[in-house]
Amino acid sequence: MYATQSDVIVHLGEPVNDEDRARLEHALEAEHGIARARSNPRAGQLLIVNFDPTAISALGVLRSVHAQGYTGRLVGM
Repeated sequence: MYATQSDVIVHLGEPVNDEDRARLEHALEAEHGIARARSNPRAGQLLIVNFDPTAISALGVLRSVHAQGYTGRLVGM
């Protein structure tokens, strides 16, 4: 069986400081199916999430962002 990975870009609806950004990334990476969540402070409010689409959908990733108290929208895959 081959591992399947996809990336999705989430635009956060509000600015996030470095501490909150790290907390959000850590919380997302704890979710089943999410392998990595990374952002670059210079990239503004964009978050790149690497996930296994057989375990969680892109919409599921967005729901996880919302569950952490952030607004956001999917802007790319």
